[in-house]
Amino acid sequence: MNDEPECALPKLSQLPPGQRRRRFVIVVSPSPDPLEFIGPLNVLLMANFVFENSGRSDFGYDIELVASQAGVVYKNAGLSLSVDKPFSRLRGKIDTLLVAPMNWHELFNSSSRYLNWLRATSAKVRRIGSICSAAYILAEAGILDGRRATTHWELLADFRTRYPSIQLEGSPLYVKDGNVYTSAGMTSGIDMTVALVEEDFGREVALRVSQALVLFLNRPGNQAQFSVPLASRLPDNPDISDLQSYIYEHIDEDLRVEALAERVRMSPRNFARVFARETGMPPGRFVEHCRIEVARRHLEESSATIAEVAALSGYRTTDSMRLAFERTLDASPRAYRERFASSANA
Repeated sequence: MNDEPECALPKLSQLPPGQRRRRFVIVVSPSPDPLEFIGPLNVLLMANFVFENSGRSDFGYDIELVASQAGVVYKNAGLSLSVDKPFSRLRGKIDTLLVAPMNWHELFNSSSRYLNWLRATSAKVRRIGSICSAAYILAEAGILDGRRATTHWELLADFRTRYPSIQLEGSPLYVKDGNVYTSAGMTSGIDMTVALVEEDFGREVALRVSQALVLFLNRPGNQAQFSVPLASRLPDNPDISDLQSYIYEHIDEDLRVEALAERVRMSPRNFARVFARETGMPPGRFVEHCRIEVARRHLEESSATIAEVAALSGYRTTDSMRLAFERTLDASPRAYRERFASSANA
């Protein structure tokens, strides 16, 4: 008797049109966190399994991992990961090239050989992408010049200073500009790769991958990559830190600059200057981010009406909440709920 559990993943109802096999190359470097490339790799392997589970292994990805040189790319806690092929040995046509991050010393002291190879290869592939801080690699190679892009939220200010010709977007999980893709933090590389699978083989395949890996199905690229605590700096001033907690706990009350300034015994003008210096954003923007975050949580987890969510989050009208959502998340509250509400409250 076979005691192994059967795969419960549904078979595909139909096969996608177009190209059956696509060559997908991931370029990795010695990394402090293998999730940066293991996450996207797992998405591709699961896409292959989806086809195999439907009896069609003639569809899917031919996956290769390469590095600047063969050898160990991660070693920690008894785990060792190595790549046996350098990028210089790649031959033939590549469909998609995905670049994983490298450490800072290696990036800014790397030989021009790697950057030249990336520059030349980017002109031949159907698409190219970066994971997290690997946007710096594409930028150094000139691939992002004049394009829209994103990277990890902690690196935004430095990136803008180094590469003023690149139209950096701080909020999205990933950005597509033509055939060039960039993603934000490490796990957003997974979101981006799921989106690539859907682009290649359709929504049903992407859904099966997401089901198997217990992922959101294609969080939109414009889904904000940070929550309010991540978006703002941790203040050194204890009064400002306490005030941030107060804002969260009293989100439906009067949080105008004048009212907040009075709580910390400052003039409105001085308070606005100190708050921006301590947190990296004006108080009005911080309050708006907090209200959006509270509203998002209600939309995802509760069955409250849109009007009730607006009131609970401190908005005077549903229109003011809608405008804030469209300005920040590029989606209305109703559309956001449709995408992200839990199954119990959808």
